[in-house]
Amino acid sequence: MQLNQRRKFVKQLLVTSLTGLTFSNVATPSALGAPVSVEDESYWENLKKQFSVPNDYVMMNAANLCPSPALVQDKVQELTKALNKDVSFQYRALFSSIRKKSVTLLAQFMGADESEVGITRNTSESNCMIVHGLDLKPGDEVIIWDQNHPSNNDAWLSQAKRVGFIVKKISVPADPKSVQDLLQPFTTAITSNTKLIAFSHLSNVSGLALPAKEICQMAKARGIMTLVDGAQSFGSMSINLHDMECSFYTASTHKWLMGPFENGLLYIQKDYFNRIWPAVIGGGWKEATTVDQQLCVLGQRNDPSPAALPEILAFHETIGRKNIESRIVELNTYLKQQIKSKIPMATFVTPASPQFSGGIVIFNLPGKEIHEINDRLYHKYKIAAAPSGGIRLSPHIYNTRKDVDYVVKAIGELAG
Repeated sequence: MQLNQRRKFVKQLLVTSLTGLTFSNVATPSALGAPVSVEDESYWENLKKQFSVPNDYVMMNAANLCPSPALVQDKVQELTKALNKDVSFQYRALFSSIRKKSVTLLAQFMGADESEVGITRNTSESNCMIVHGLDLKPGDEVIIWDQNHPSNNDAWLSQAKRVGFIVKKISVPADPKSVQDLLQPFTTAITSNTKLIAFSHLSNVSGLALPAKEICQMAKARGIMTLVDGAQSFGSMSINLHDMECSFYTASTHKWLMGPFENGLLYIQKDYFNRIWPAVIGGGWKEATTVDQQLCVLGQRNDPSPAALPEILAFHETIGRKNIESRIVELNTYLKQQIKSKIPMATFVTPASPQFSGGIVIFNLPGKEIHEINDRLYHKYKIAAAPSGGIRLSPHIYNTRKDVDYVVKAIGELAG
């Protein structure tokens, strides 16, 4: 599909005006028509055309970086060209109002108040804002999951060396049978000195999904703060942060949201706003009452990037967040089934049950080196995967069942 055709499609797709956009959990009609089910392949094959990935490439690395649909690319390019024509303070002032709109829409999308949400550069930066901005003292305890991303794991260990608080690292069962199996290790680790529990909503190294709401509510009942790293859940799961009851939530827009590159999200529940000191103070900063103005004044930014957030949020709402979440689960379930059926020697790291997994499938091939398989998948078959915790595949809505079949066939050939 040529660029002008994509633009025409996008105009049809976004039947809701971006200027007056408000969100709900109900998907609006689209030019594609609402899918009969998540298994309606013609719908998803048509949707795939909105991405500029060449037909002979298969991107299955959503856990690291996603392509953006045409409307997002177009918006960023349009604003970048305009900015290059006029870098004056006067012209750049327009980005301030666009940013406020982006924050407002993000808050609606996340189930939060707009004063609680800020735009950073990535999940790692957002995590470190909490790690380095929270006042902890010697003797305080922070509980972390051993499968956390380094920015929500090593960052705590580094800060503990500096400040003197205690970090307790816990593990959970690799193949849980119940929510309680995953909740219990956190509950057991709590003492009277525990101040915060920090965990990834969904692990990037195993694909295991933790029961975030249950952990957060358990902690809140004990007066303990929670930091949820949502890098692998934001955009792939339908979330409501007020319902989750976490203290802090972090994410990126360039992963499962499929949004503009190099944007992160920082959520601080309003009761904890005054607990976080600014980690970075850029030009124009002053004390404020919102997360974005108080903590996210980071110096010169690539302003056209966050300005394209309304486009990708509208894209999600038009398709329907529940439809996207269900499609991701359907693709991953099908991927697991096909690997198990066609490559019986494969051993899974990710739990089989959708209840305890999400958009990530990680497995190993006995006798095969992970990095070698990953490189051969790309260079021989043009498949983007990742060597993270095993062979990691993370299909998204721009993938189809045909893509899954092709990937499984390629892995089978490499498995010998």
